[in-house]
Amino acid sequence: MQRLIGTLLFIGLLGLFSCGNDNPPAGGNAPAQDFPVGLNLLTWRYLAQDAALIKGFELRYRTKVNVIVKPMRDIIEEASRGALNADVVLLPTLEDAVRLRNFNVLQPFFVDAFTNGNVDDRYLDNEGYYAGLTRWTMVSVYNPNAVTSEEAGSYAGIVKATRRGIRLGVAHPDSSGLAGVVAGLNANLNSKAAAIWAQSVYEKSVGGPNGSDTDQLNRMLSGQLDMAFVSLGTAVRWFLNGDPQHFKAAETWRVRFPHTQATDINFFNITCVAMPANAPNRNMAVALINYLFAKDVQQKLTNAWFEYPAESFTEANDYLYGFPDQIGLKVNAETIEQNIPAAWALINQIAEEQE
Repeated sequence: MQRLIGTLLFIGLLGLFSCGNDNPPAGGNAPAQDFPVGLNLLTWRYLAQDAALIKGFELRYRTKVNVIVKPMRDIIEEASRGALNADVVLLPTLEDAVRLRNFNVLQPFFVDAFTNGNVDDRYLDNEGYYAGLTRWTMVSVYNPNAVTSEEAGSYAGIVKATRRGIRLGVAHPDSSGLAGVVAGLNANLNSKAAAIWAQSVYEKSVGGPNGSDTDQLNRMLSGQLDMAFVSLGTAVRWFLNGDPQHFKAAETWRVRFPHTQATDINFFNITCVAMPANAPNRNMAVALINYLFAKDVQQKLTNAWFEYPAESFTEANDYLYGFPDQIGLKVNAETIEQNIPAAWALINQIAEEQE
């Protein structure tokens, strides 16, 4: 962790200086706002670095991208009504991609980056309805004065820690990767182990699953929690957001990528890209998706989001190499997807029993 802190300030400054300096690889000199709108991009989040990448795409293809930013709940609600008004949609979790697919609002797609083998099959849907743009995992952010590294480093250890009074914070399943972990346990161990873990986390977390991952880190900062189970990217961006208190917390707290004790497996999740079924400009949508998997773009995504790239030849942001654990690769996205319905059923049953 000390090496992590040593690189914190450097990486933060690097991000500040780099986010506005993207040189587009090709295209004319006309301002992007002068191009006709050729694509609608729907996303739950739009960082300054994301805007720089989209500008590069606009200049290369001489088109204007209309970016629509909505909370994920609103995107799900729109999908439940039968359609998404966009050509491309970005989603924070694999669970969200499964939700949209269940609403029949997505269509399969395939881009050159997949043909060339630059994106491993483990990050792709077998039927082509989604692709993992970046990969991440749910991590234990913990106070080492209260929680041991061994407890934070395993899924079972997290539960054992709560049984001795450790205060755990977990986001609501709709705003985190909790269901993905339950799905992984269901696939890699068995349904009984998944049910016990899900019930323990649900019942033992302080206040039950609630709010967002950011809310859990803020609760931890205020002294309400000893450990937060949150997404990797959210945790690192929270540490690096420029708040001196967050930087100080990064010096004090520790981060582990939990693994199963029996099989030593960590379950990854993915930030997904998908194509709505009613996309009016499929060709331009394919061009944007392919662009997002280019090595230079993937490098900027890992630096902006602090998630691991999906492109095979892109190096992850240096900060991610400072953690003591490796992100899991053995259980692929397709397997997690197939077990998410079972995970939802377990979580919903537990929630009903708590009412």
